[in-house]
Amino acid sequence: MVLFLLLGFALAQEVRVVEGWVRYPATLAVTAAYLTLENLGDAPLRLVGAEAAWAERVELHGTFHQEKDGKMVMGMRPVDFAEVPPKGRLVLKPGGYHLMLFNLRRPLKLGERVELVLKFQNGTQLKVRLPVEER
Repeated sequence: MVLFLLLGFALAQEVRVVEGWVRYPATLAVTAAYLTLENLGDAPLRLVGAEAAWAERVELHGTFHQEKDGKMVMGMRPVDFAEVPPKGRLVLKPGGYHLMLFNLRRPLKLGERVELVLKFQNGTQLKVRLPVEER
């Protein structure tokens, strides 16, 4: 478990990155990042996005289920934020919230650790290093 300190403009909040990983990509077009954030503070934190020097664009996505032509279909779309509740967790995982990384600037290697900067609504940023894994 890794403990990070988020420094906001008014108050400091603690958040833990419990685990995380970046999907090993087949092409340079797209990959995804998954992680679990634990908010130790008394106020909610809103994750609003991320950036990575090794990707052109990062989007926070959510997965949805809807009926189409009498069948349930699953899809994903960008969302404005995902909330980490006070004294709670936000799990970014396949089939749920996740970070989509587009137009990779270089190939990723299995086992390497890559840096992402998570951005929160209150203006704070959190640097994390996640392993590249094939799951």
